[in-house]
Amino acid sequence: MSGKVTASRIETSVPMAKLLADLDRYRELAISLGAADAKVIPANLVSVDERVRLKCAFPRCHLYGETPNCPPYTPEPEFMRKALSRFDYAVLTKHEVNPKADFVDDKAWHRGHEAHQHDTGSVVSQVEALAFNDGHYFAVGFGAGGCKTTLCRGMYCQFLDSGRCRFPLRSRPSMEGVGIDVYDLVARVGWEIYPVAHADVDPDSIKCAISVGIVFVR
Repeated sequence: MSGKVTASRIETSVPMAKLLADLDRYRELAISLGAADAKVIPANLVSVDERVRLKCAFPRCHLYGETPNCPPYTPEPEFMRKALSRFDYAVLTKHEVNPKADFVDDKAWHRGHEAHQHDTGSVVSQVEALAFNDGHYFAVGFGAGGCKTTLCRGMYCQFLDSGRCRFPLRSRPSMEGVGIDVYDLVARVGWEIYPVAHADVDPDSIKCAISVGIVFVR
């Protein structure tokens, strides 16, 4: 997104025609910023499940407890269900991971995933910012992967150390970090997705790898 963004007057209600036009504009923006695809979806397609956070802890993700945007610091699933139920629409974004080895290969993953998930987070933050300035002031986005790797490249979390985040406007939880069942959602919208493991899996059985983000708009 280039140039100045015009702030819009806050309105107590937004005509459906304007909302739908805005949502399509955010979808187009996501694609122009590098997303392979983006869809406007009803927010009630999104499922929040306690088992997603359980998978963060067992087997323990290397980012568990390492940033304020990862469990156990992220909001509990019950809070997220209530909050997200107040939204009607969201924009879901997809980045194709090329080469897929950046997600699939055990050795390549250690650094390869960072750039792809960083790109997803960048698109999410820019779409969210535009929606906010358009008057959708509750717009909130969630990216992919942990901010410690996607933004700080693995350095210690400065926020947990001193309370001062290096990227306060770009740092955000991942979809899975707040309990969103990403696999279920992606399958529901018709995109291809595979569980990516890093050992004992035939890489040829994984036909593609993707990185996904979402912005809840209104």
